[in-house]
Amino acid sequence: MRFFSLPILRFLYQVDAVDPLKVHIVPKSASGIPVGSLLFFQYEGAWIIALAISPVVKDAKTGNKLFTGFKVPFAGDYTPESITDLYNNKELPPENYRTYILSKIQSPVRRIVK
Repeated sequence: MRFFSLPILRFLYQVDAVDPLKVHIVPKSASGIPVGSLLFFQYEGAWIIALAISPVVKDAKTGNKLFTGFKVPFAGDYTPESITDLYNNKELPPENYRTYILSKIQSPVRRIVK
């Protein structure tokens, strides 16, 4: 896992996912990005950690495939359970909701498996 940025590696250590078997590359599709998945990827030049809130859909107006997620800040004291609790308890701040266009993701999408 030496090819990830330092903030990503720190996050993986915090959520006990530094083992390569706990990080999977997934397809950029509805089956690869199910709701509730904790993902990380490079988006427009920056590494993003996101919790998927809505499945991959195709926008009728633009034709782009996109999904909505909660951007998880790098600076936080996280455990695997705390991320799940944020999602289940609907404690996600509205300013951290983002829509990601799959064609703008510049790296493989990786899902953290618990």
